[in-house]
Amino acid sequence: MVLLSLALLAGCAEVTRPQPTAGEQEESQLAATRRHPPQSWALERSSRVFLRLLATLPQVHGRTYPFLGFNWWVTAREQIVIDQVWRPSPAHDAGLRPGDVILAVHNWPLQPWIVEGDRYLQTIRGAFGGSLPAELLVSLLLAVKYVGMELREQYLSGPVELLVQREEQKLQVVLYPQHLPASYAILVANVSRVANDLNAWAAPGRIILSRRYVNFCRTDDELALIIGHELAHQVLGHRVRRAGQSQLAWLAGDTVNAFATYALGFLLKLWYLPVSQRDLVLEVPTATVSVFSRDDEREADVYGLWYAFQAGYDIQGSLAVMERLAVVVEKDPLYRSSFLDSHPASLERMARMQKIGRYFQAGRAAEVFLQSANLDRYPGP
Repeated sequence: MVLLSLALLAGCAEVTRPQPTAGEQEESQLAATRRHPPQSWALERSSRVFLRLLATLPQVHGRTYPFLGFNWWVTAREQIVIDQVWRPSPAHDAGLRPGDVILAVHNWPLQPWIVEGDRYLQTIRGAFGGSLPAELLVSLLLAVKYVGMELREQYLSGPVELLVQREEQKLQVVLYPQHLPASYAILVANVSRVANDLNAWAAPGRIILSRRYVNFCRTDDELALIIGHELAHQVLGHRVRRAGQSQLAWLAGDTVNAFATYALGFLLKLWYLPVSQRDLVLEVPTATVSVFSRDDEREADVYGLWYAFQAGYDIQGSLAVMERLAVVVEKDPLYRSSFLDSHPASLERMARMQKIGRYFQAGRAAEVFLQSANLDRYPGP
């Protein structure tokens, strides 16, 4: 008691020790990653639907993009650990889990080169949400192993072999990259001023959904209709074609890099030509969204419905979301869009898509896409 009183009277010493070792910190990090999946419910659900739809898109740039399906970060002891496993994905199919430590790729150990490059990775991670796509990890490894290779346009093609540490086990895992036809990402906006709106946007290289919109969709079928619509704006070039732009404030949210969405060459440039955090933020594309015409919206409705149909979603059941939008947003089932509105009325869109959906289900999609003269002349299927 006397010793404790003397210590209190001293009052000057700061109690800062003992400090945890890097190993103790890493143990806590890995345990937390294994017990608490990093994706929010809204993000996990959105990414699941998004990736399923993405596989149905046409090849936007006449090429495919490899997708492994996990993100990674560096622990306190500078080991590479998986923190997110997307599904559907090759990583999920192979059984990878959050908290798995990657020891080697293609029998090439990740130490010690990762330590030297970590300051560059810190800069990149700071701008891209804390973790990086798997494709970048493999590409950086190739850059180190084969210094003379030009990797700006080098993408994965064959199986990727990983040596993984899972608690006390070492596992050999082989991933077969899925080659997706387009290069987009998805973001769930959590900023309060937009998270509670019922809205979705097409922005450069990504789809943005408000958190409330994700929750508003009762089924994945409904969510597929919304995401498919925004993907259609991207694929059909509506963003490029439309001159009207509105600036959306920079959104903090949960980001899915389904693969190296910001172009592998861009990320590798940051690796070879390190930039400051401030410069990097200026380099990252801003979240600018487009204002589309009603004809653009109608066209995106058709193609978005087609993507959802091709992905196996119930397209007739998905249209219930349009009815609820009419009641909640327009607050009037008899609402008719004015000539100033960019979107047609929700129930007009619903009636049109119900009709088009029957053509799809009857195997007569060509009549819709070729705009057959019989579409309005004779009763549909």
